[in-house]
Amino acid sequence: MIITIHQPEHLPWLGFLNKAAKADLFVILDSVQFEKNYFQNRNRILGTNGVQWIGIPVSLSGHMNASIAETLISNVDKKWREKYLRTIQMSYSKYPYFNEVYPLIEESIGIETDHFSDINIAIIEKLFDKLEIKCDIVLSSKLNVEGLKSDLILDICKKTNADAYIAGPFGRDYLNLSDFNNERIKVYYNDYEHPVYEQKRSNEFISHLSGIDLFMNVGFIEGKKIMMQGNEGLSEE
Repeated sequence: MIITIHQPEHLPWLGFLNKAAKADLFVILDSVQFEKNYFQNRNRILGTNGVQWIGIPVSLSGHMNASIAETLISNVDKKWREKYLRTIQMSYSKYPYFNEVYPLIEESIGIETDHFSDINIAIIEKLFDKLEIKCDIVLSSKLNVEGLKSDLILDICKKTNADAYIAGPFGRDYLNLSDFNNERIKVYYNDYEHPVYEQKRSNEFISHLSGIDLFMNVGFIEGKKIMMQGNEGLSEE
């Protein structure tokens, strides 16, 4: 059982999807604290005037210590969904694969929920389906996990009966490998190098955008091939 773990990013980037494609089980880390102005409720796209942020408004009133799963959508702006979708349309409607990618975004943004993470998870699930990423998905909020940083990751691995864990490159900075070795859980690192592809409306390549930028340009089939070029395998050191 090979697992990987990641917070439910909004419109996730290619490295997120690349790592998931190498795992048997993907644990969505929604039990940790929500972090303002990060990638949890927003991401970058290539808009009509260059790079811009797009995201889901969240309510932080009384929820400064809330987990990702507990954080609510802000409905101060009742028309935020319409504005969000209009931004996507204005940014990508003239791209070759807009009609292939846009419906999954529209369906996910339109689901009835009070929690922004539900929308993120819906997008992730639809992307996995389109990219034929076969790993199962489980939420950390359903696992009754404990601990922080390395201890939290190890507890998730134990509760999911993992034989191996795929970490990002920054895992080298905080994972206590001796604890994983004691539990006979192998740790691998996914050192992802962002691939370069032709971007409509941009003369100079812009990396680390939401993955939908690639898929709008080349579609899901070719997009997966490009996405997996970021690295061939996994590192043990």
